[in-house]
Amino acid sequence: MNDYIFKLIWIVAGLIMLRFYARRKKTIKSAIIGMVSGAAALILLHYYGDNIGFAPPLNLFNTTVSLVMGIPGAALIMAVNLLL
Repeated sequence: MNDYIFKLIWIVAGLIMLRFYARRKKTIKSAIIGMVSGAAALILLHYYGDNIGFAPPLNLFNTTVSLVMGIPGAALIMAVNLLL
């Protein structure tokens, strides 16, 4: 049951981001900038995160979160791992 809830949460997050990007004037450009900024934030955290005490691995889950949600997704990964 938890697996279905987890997948549902990510589907809803993806749809929210899709709706956000669809309302922008330049939809494709906005989506690409959001994805690239999220990937860049994750890569910076991976390579330079040791200075702040957390360096997330570059795996499929972390990459998906940062691509779907952008910089807030990378910050969410860091916040969850530092607080828990």
